[in-house]
Amino acid sequence: MKLSKGKFYLFEERVPLRTHQVLRKELDNGRKTLYISKNPPRLLRSQLDFDEQMLETMWLSTRPNDECIPPMNLEMFEKYINQFLAENKDGIIVLNGLDVLEMWNGFRPVLDVLSRASDKVNEDGSNLIISLDPRNHFPQKLTMLEHISDEVVSSYA
Repeated sequence: MKLSKGKFYLFEERVPLRTHQVLRKELDNGRKTLYISKNPPRLLRSQLDFDEQMLETMWLSTRPNDECIPPMNLEMFEKYINQFLAENKDGIIVLNGLDVLEMWNGFRPVLDVLSRASDKVNEDGSNLIISLDPRNHFPQKLTMLEHISDEVVSSYA
């Protein structure tokens, strides 16, 4: 699978295997990526094993650390996304941690931030990828997410 620039993809999978498979190809093609995850950056780096110039990782964590975005601070989360998009015109933003953001902020505020990010991505030829386990989300919330996504890639029949 190849990403079409300017699209928001929702990957519905138990673990982000397809997400990482697609991401590896895009990184090989020289596309810079900001990966915001609920998992520690060192774990991500070991799974993806890429040049840190190409793959920037941020952790949704309350730790006072440079590589962390406090999950309760949606403003900071959105600022990181906008800053990355401004600096990388055909960049990719990956979010694996929607459930963590939702737990701290509620669903609607998170959906609003993602909707604004999606508009920006559509304008400038970047990509937004969200990887999530659909079993951890209520069907009506998934439907709302699918509605703002350009493409849904599901590992479930």
